[in-house]
Amino acid sequence: MDFVLTHYQEGKFDTQKALQRFNEAHGIVRKPRRRVLPWVSGVAAAAAAVILCVFLFRDNEQQILLMADAQAKEFVLPDGTEVTLAPGSKLTYSEKSPRNTALEGKAYFEVARDEAVPFEITSDGAFVRVLGTKFMVDAGSSVKEVYVTEGKVLFAKSSDSEGVILTKDMQATLSESDAVPVVAMEPDVNSIAWQRGSFIFDKTPLKDVLETLSEHYRVSFAATDLDKQLSGEFYAEDLDLIISLIESALDVHIIKR
Repeated sequence: MDFVLTHYQEGKFDTQKALQRFNEAHGIVRKPRRRVLPWVSGVAAAAAAVILCVFLFRDNEQQILLMADAQAKEFVLPDGTEVTLAPGSKLTYSEKSPRNTALEGKAYFEVARDEAVPFEITSDGAFVRVLGTKFMVDAGSSVKEVYVTEGKVLFAKSSDSEGVILTKDMQATLSESDAVPVVAMEPDVNSIAWQRGSFIFDKTPLKDVLETLSEHYRVSFAATDLDKQLSGEFYAEDLDLIISLIESALDVHIIKR
């Protein structure tokens, strides 16, 4: 079980020691986090690709469909671009044009740089173009979202409409009624918690912390002292452990329901 909590304020709860005591008391042995192998490497990965990849034919051109079922899946495209698909998401590209993709759902991209051939993502009501960068695209609802962690991204409604340029740590959303994406004044770093595998809070009110956890885990919470603030980074693999450490750090009681 991986879990790290690092506080930004002095005199706060020592989460490293707390985690060690928690593990010792409950007989927990930490195990390294597993990563899904790229579908193009290794025999085991090739076997997995049989399940996760579908080969289609459209206009006499082979189309490759990558899918994630109940868990996030990682893939490497022919150009070297790494893609992490969120659960239930799909990515399609043609054999001849692997840098021209179509997305259903949510995905995180680490695009291999190619000055001559931009990498493009289209979805229902959104368009993204980059040369090489790292970013998340959420096209799984009526409000599309892009969050950039590195480089520069063009985000627009379509390939021929006006868009915005997003750079590192910038975020924008695009609703059906918007002609141009709206840049967020305060980007939500936890938009990519599902891909990063951790939540980051910095003097965040407990109410907002629980709302973030609720959205991610699809459960609701009730708690005392919702105005208390939390700072730290939490690995997302064990909700019960996260709750236990928050309760200890803030001296609150949290009910999961």
